Amino acid sequence: MEKVTELHGRWYGDACGAAFGMELLGERWAGLVLRELMLGARRFTDLRFALPGISARVLTERLNGLEAAGLVRREEERLYGLTPWGQAAEPVLLAMCRWALMSPDRDMALAISPVALMLSLRALIVAEKAAEVDMTCAIIIARESFSLQIRKGALTIARGGAGGDFTLTAPNTAPLKRFIYGKAPLATLPDVALAGDAYAAMMFARCFALPDTI
Repeated sequence: MEKVTELHGRWYGDACGAAFGMELLGERWAGLVLRELMLGARRFTDLRFALPGISARVLTERLNGLEAAGLVRREEERLYGLTPWGQAAEPVLLAMCRWALMSPDRDMALAISPVALMLSLRALIVAEKAAEVDMTCAIIIARESFSLQIRKGALTIARGGAGGDFTLTAPNTAPLKRFIYGKAPLATLPDVALAGDAYAAMMFARCFALPDTI
């Protein structure tokens, strides 16, 4: 069979699809750049803000590499989005999230970006609990806002929007992690502002759980 790309085999020389996937996303920061684009196109400056540990040079290199691989496209000057193939990587990232969090070495005290928190909700929704609720809500984290809907056990997330059964506003993701995954009562989290139905917010948090460690 004729080789048609220099991407597959550049590191491992292995026809395995998993090996190819690691060649595509194995560069440091590449997977996180892809993650940050999962909920829509973003500007270069927004990606820098979401990934404070990455330099402008490295971010440029990763975006160029992902674009060359066919995962990212430049929608306009300094605005980047995913191609259909790039978007198709979302289930892979969600499965990796669930798998990695089974480790006893997981550290939920580490920082997490707003988009990463939203994607973690997709990864860690408990279908049986979610089937019991039907709600819409908004979560505002610093300068980013998201609208969420749980219906028939499924979660949809979109950028922007407000209102619904309740709105949670926080300066960063840390107190929201404690509310959703640590099950801390909102009354103990002064950095989280609630507008709307407190009971609905509590039921929302019950729909998500970290996996048991192995």
